[in-house]
Amino acid sequence: MMGQTGDSARRLLAALFAVVLVLSNLPCTNWTAPLDPDLAAGDYALVQVAHGTAGAVAARAAASGATDVAALDAIDVVTARVSGEAIRALQADPRVTALAADAVVSAAGKERRYEKASGRPSPGIQVVDADRAWTGATGAGVTVALMDTGIAEHPDLDGSVVARLDFVNDGATLLDPSGHGTFVAGLIAAHGRTFKGVAPDAKLVSLRVLDQNGNGTMHSVVAAFDWLLHNRTTMGIKVLNLSFGAPQRSSYHREILAGLVESAWFAGITVVAAAGNGGPDPGSVTMPGADPFVITVGSFGDKGTLATNDDRESKFSGRGPTRDGFTKPDVLAPGEHIISLRVPGTALDIDSNGDLPASAYARLTGTSASTAMAAGAAADLLAAHPTYSATQVKGALIAGGRRIVGTRTPGLDVDDALSAQPARVNAGLWPSFLLLRVLWTSGNVFGPGVAWDGISWEGISWEAVSWEGVAWEAVSWEGVTWDSVTWELR
Repeated sequence: MMGQTGDSARRLLAALFAVVLVLSNLPCTNWTAPLDPDLAAGDYALVQVAHGTAGAVAARAAASGATDVAALDAIDVVTARVSGEAIRALQADPRVTALAADAVVSAAGKERRYEKASGRPSPGIQVVDADRAWTGATGAGVTVALMDTGIAEHPDLDGSVVARLDFVNDGATLLDPSGHGTFVAGLIAAHGRTFKGVAPDAKLVSLRVLDQNGNGTMHSVVAAFDWLLHNRTTMGIKVLNLSFGAPQRSSYHREILAGLVESAWFAGITVVAAAGNGGPDPGSVTMPGADPFVITVGSFGDKGTLATNDDRESKFSGRGPTRDGFTKPDVLAPGEHIISLRVPGTALDIDSNGDLPASAYARLTGTSASTAMAAGAAADLLAAHPTYSATQVKGALIAGGRRIVGTRTPGLDVDDALSAQPARVNAGLWPSFLLLRVLWTSGNVFGPGVAWDGISWEGISWEAVSWEGVAWEAVSWEGVTWDSVTWELR
């Protein structure tokens, strides 16, 4: 595991940031913003801009021939489909820090259709002792946000979904044209007579970022995080489920998904992310699950029984170490032949070729299902322990986990997690350099007089930070404003 950066390295980093900022703002400097080599005319671009300039840069992009332009002021990013002229104009604009190509993210379901109902399904909710945990917590008072394919109407989710936002904008007429998001939502918060999720009394917010095939783009995800950071408090969002992934191409310090999830994590949202289905090869955990702070969930197979001696980590489940050397996933949950809510007429249903009996339920396999169970467990924990930080939730899930033969990663046990003393986790981690850049460029952290020695990132109550005039030696952690977030994409 990578430890905390040394004092000299930290001072050098701050000095480097200062030089870059000064040079980029000198009137005589011929500024050329760094350009992702994968970005070409006609592509979607993610454009990082100086704080407070998103609207003005978006206007310049549109005037230069860009289309589908959006100014995301909460994270100081402009998204647009760029022309060659627009790329050149944005590169020359001193308010632009970097231009990156859009990327594809995909749902972490292993199958592209509901499974045939043959063999024994997983008794997943009982395997993780969720039913026993309901005597202590049911997720009441906690809202879970899902970035997925949407959430359809379903009797078992009646009254659960408090908001639906669509960031795909593909003209879909169904609330969930895939069925994947509804399946995931059911494992979290279904409350039917015959089927219940891990946190049946939790509320849900649907942030649709994936299309009917379970694929999405980074600019949709960025827009969803922009909304999330603006609305997390008024909507009471305490948990974020991310059952999707993209390949980790570089250190988490350089990955925009890592910066995004950490912004939510330190804003007080427990982020639960899929390990992905690229196992068993090492280094196969996807981003954002490869971020060291968040709760990364892999899959185990329970052989359709409640016995624990036959449970094994799923072969397909993503495994660490990450590119930065971190051990992942953090916890395993059932992910093979899982039953949850079915949406007739969606892509998962149609692709099953009519082989399924009439039912309100169906089966899927993949770390999407595992992640949803852990997100439900996080909601239960926060209902029972409303003062827990995201780090304490992670520690409790790990401390309350049980042994899975053949791996050191604990298996999810919701009931034991409720009473477990949270394990010490995330100690010595350094936040994403993108996030640190965010804080510094908005004048919050890397100013004169910063006392680097003795900073304990996990000892700070980030969810209540006052970013205006922060002095580390006399911190006032009240009234965080995440609307000033900016991203370093280089």
